[in-house]
Amino acid sequence: MKHWIYSRWGEGLRATGAFLRDVIWPEGAICRGCGKISDGTPLCPGCRERLQRENSLSFWTETTLAPGLTAWSLRAHEALPRQLVLSLKYRGEACLAREIARLIQPLPAFLTFSSETVVTWVTMPRGRLRVRGIDHGRLLAEAVAEELGLPCRRLLDRRDDRSRAQARLNEARRLQNLKGAFAPAEPIRFPVLLVDDVLTTGTTARRCAEALRQGGGTEITVLTFTRAVSRDPGS
Repeated sequence: MKHWIYSRWGEGLRATGAFLRDVIWPEGAICRGCGKISDGTPLCPGCRERLQRENSLSFWTETTLAPGLTAWSLRAHEALPRQLVLSLKYRGEACLAREIARLIQPLPAFLTFSSETVVTWVTMPRGRLRVRGIDHGRLLAEAVAEELGLPCRRLLDRRDDRSRAQARLNEARRLQNLKGAFAPAEPIRFPVLLVDDVLTTGTTARRCAEALRQGGGTEITVLTFTRAVSRDPGS
């Protein structure tokens, strides 16, 4: 029913919802962290400074997803970082993509990317895009690419628009759910940085990497803002 409603009136509903949200809660008026008046950005200076200061303590975690495929995640998917991800992903707060990208900086000295690296994202099914209203993965990848001074473009085609959302599936079902879902959008002769919001089991990243390798990619790195510590909604 939800998909049917959005397929017929989704654009109007999204516009109405965005208008009401801007009237009740204008973008940047209230800090997503402490709930106090902000300076026109999603986090007030105090909350942003606290998170950036914690970044300097090197919270980065390395996860080996498959031979030759490593994921780097900055924070546990809990508290304020989790709130930022969920607000971007499910509430359509597009402004948070840039905020998250800023929080990822600076990258640790051991995590560097050549100027030939192309940033990309997990392509969203068209039906899910109609429901959510924004492609949060693309927005986040573009924001991260801008922060790193790297090019960003879609390198993955989505073959199957019928795949279920991954959030409530176990690892085996996640892997089967995305079997054959991705294909390379172009020949890949350069390093790839795959950016995503949260790393849960790593299934989505592995399926994306398989498709990128089919296109010729040999150097692929995954970068996420958070990593799951429980069965939270994620990739």
